[in-house]
Amino acid sequence: MSVLIQKKDLCEAMQKAIPVVPNKTALLILSNFKLSYSDSELEIMATDADHSLRVTAPASGDGNLEITVNARKILDQVKELPEGELKLYLDGLVLIMETERGLYKIAGAAPDDFPGIPTVENGVELDMGIFALRDMIQKSAFAVAKDETRIFLSGVLWELSSDKAGMVATDGHRLGYSFIGMNLPVNDTISKIVSHKSVQMLLRITDAKSQDEQLKVVIGDKYVSFSTQAFTMVSRLVEGQYPDYNKVIPKNNPKIVIADRVALLDVVRRVAVLASQKSHLIHLRFKEGAMEATVMNREIGGEAREVIDVQYTGEEHLMGINGQFLSEVLGIVGTKNVRLEMNTQISACLIFPEYNDEKDKISDDLFLLMPLRIMDDI
Repeated sequence: MSVLIQKKDLCEAMQKAIPVVPNKTALLILSNFKLSYSDSELEIMATDADHSLRVTAPASGDGNLEITVNARKILDQVKELPEGELKLYLDGLVLIMETERGLYKIAGAAPDDFPGIPTVENGVELDMGIFALRDMIQKSAFAVAKDETRIFLSGVLWELSSDKAGMVATDGHRLGYSFIGMNLPVNDTISKIVSHKSVQMLLRITDAKSQDEQLKVVIGDKYVSFSTQAFTMVSRLVEGQYPDYNKVIPKNNPKIVIADRVALLDVVRRVAVLASQKSHLIHLRFKEGAMEATVMNREIGGEAREVIDVQYTGEEHLMGINGQFLSEVLGIVGTKNVRLEMNTQISACLIFPEYNDEKDKISDDLFLLMPLRIMDDI
């Protein structure tokens, strides 16, 4: 039998699936894609044993086709093929791709040993908007810990209740928090840790423009699944107890600053160029109606100072902060203005989107940055 498929559709499906394929693995079969054709769809499966992804592409053919082939090699080959229709067929365990003027063969393996998608047991089923899920991920996942020794911090805490859903992540130096009000078929509060790879995959395979599209979610004891007509992804949940993030959020923050987000972002980026590449330390000095951003880098003989107007009243306040982290947060927030809340030089700085009209508020967002030690010579 043979399968006809557009090169563009095949390439897009493979590019969505390739991040799941492990770079190194003792099981060679995990380095492969599993290709299956039936019912006018070519299905591409990838897995690293903890994350399994199935994506589909429109195709036509007669009968069935099923084989596993090296994922990176076939993707590299498909990328180089000319645009237009491809003809796929098998010669034993060899996949043949035929174009109008060329023929390409890749030896594969029998699909019998390729792992299937795990079953989500004891799962709670719900529907969630793709736009809302992407928004929560983007406002939290940036703060996931890169230190794999703290496994419970290497994922995003996903909390769901009957009236809201939200995600929280922290690495001990920064925190991202985003909750959206929604009606969910949840009796008791659900708290699960979803791996960083899982949420990044969701951002990759879902459409950022999906304002109304829904996604089916099944949350089980060990796995969580996400599915639409175009894909199914099942991921192993991260085991462990997530720390109580509420304890690190300071409640008493009398020093309040309202700033134009873009103006603040621009000045932080400019002065941060000369900051230490190790600490990324910048100093922010708040005075009546103004903020001065300062960098002093003795290693390169660099110095930068710039002042912008802000809304601030009260005593002068100096804070040391990681300029790279601050820039990242300001790039995520979508409002024209941001609100900074502070107390002492050693307490956390809270950053909130600032809304002119509460009707524009679609989610409850909070970002936290821990301060850095202030140098004596600034």
